[in-house]
Amino acid sequence: MALMASGFNGQYFCFKGYLPIDKDQKIKSFKALEREAWDKRATQIVIETPYRNNKFLEDIIAHGNPETQLCIACDITGPQQFIKTKKLSEWKQNIPDLNKRPAVFLFFGRN
Repeated sequence: MALMASGFNGQYFCFKGYLPIDKDQKIKSFKALEREAWDKRATQIVIETPYRNNKFLEDIIAHGNPETQLCIACDITGPQQFIKTKKLSEWKQNIPDLNKRPAVFLFFGRN
């Protein structure tokens, strides 16, 4: 559902699951996914444990390409659900509180 609602490439995507917990390794892994999203036009899908969502989002916004598209699909099928797609630079201006909320993160590069 998150992939369909994101507006990203649904024909070529990769589910990566969890990124490393260590901040340096997490950023390194994210940068590799981000390159793949841009170079191969492949949607990258990751998840995080709900209690680490806010830190994860903070780290990727701080270290990612401001033009990278990020879709956050949170609480899918729940009463507080939202699925929104914005550039990382746009998310930076209004970071949602995802603490202890199940979420899926999708990345895509657009020229």
